[in-house]
Amino acid sequence: MDTILLVNDSATLTKVLSNHFVKAGYRVIAVSGVMDAYEAFIRNDIDLILTDFVLRDKEGLEVIKTFRTKKSDNALPIVVFTAMQDEQTANSCRDAGANLVLAKSGGTSELLTSIEKLIEEYKANLPTHSLESDMGNCIVKATTEVFRTMMNLKVVAGEVAIEKAQLRKAEVIGSIGVAGFLTGSISVFMPKVFARRAVAAMLMLDGPDDVADSDLVDAVGELTNMVGGCIKTALFQKTPLFDISVPSVYIGEDLQRRSVSDDLCFLVPFQFDGVEFSVEFLMVTKKDGGTGVQQAIVGTSAK
Repeated sequence: MDTILLVNDSATLTKVLSNHFVKAGYRVIAVSGVMDAYEAFIRNDIDLILTDFVLRDKEGLEVIKTFRTKKSDNALPIVVFTAMQDEQTANSCRDAGANLVLAKSGGTSELLTSIEKLIEEYKANLPTHSLESDMGNCIVKATTEVFRTMMNLKVVAGEVAIEKAQLRKAEVIGSIGVAGFLTGSISVFMPKVFARRAVAAMLMLDGPDDVADSDLVDAVGELTNMVGGCIKTALFQKTPLFDISVPSVYIGEDLQRRSVSDDLCFLVPFQFDGVEFSVEFLMVTKKDGGTGVQQAIVGTSAK
């Protein structure tokens, strides 16, 4: 069953459209805002996005830009269903990446016909990438590139996990806040033995024993900053959905990081010479989740 992600903050119109779509044989996921749309998109297989142009939290253009980071012929179809019928609005939507802009005055008949055609075309040329896979790929690419270019270490990525945020333990944690349309954090979790080895390579020291604690903190902070910056650049090349803050570094014997809110995270494990570490993109998915890093860390020292 094909799935339509319906983004509309009118309860009445949402009910009307949902009924029409369900009757036509579609599964409907209805949300009222851009952030809810983003979370629904990550959690579900979506075949088409239908959005209003005017929403309470953002304009429909923001919905388009969120999912249309790269324009291509086989990208997920996006339809704007709007009461605004001026040519400027239609052109703005199409320039942002909308496949089609339809007036509400045209009713649902034309809308259903257009949706059927767009989904058929989309499924005939299924994209090789989704935002979900792109997130994991960006974490992998950013981390492997930073370790290769800055430390000459070839780290190997494991399978990307998408899950609710969990308690994580490590001896060294580098964390950088994410704020903007997306809110949360990007964190690197490492055992101390690997952190010292990586920093020694980064600073071109003779070995891990030559790494002072102050150098460890500074270098892990810079490492976290580079990984976070590379993820941001690679994932949203044309749509600046977030900025990153100054990194924090935590060092202890048994650090525990727990999420304050019910967050969603992408976690990628890595391995080097038999030692494992991981990189996590933690995302606050609730509107009232606040800004910055939504987490608590229990440990000894922090920068």
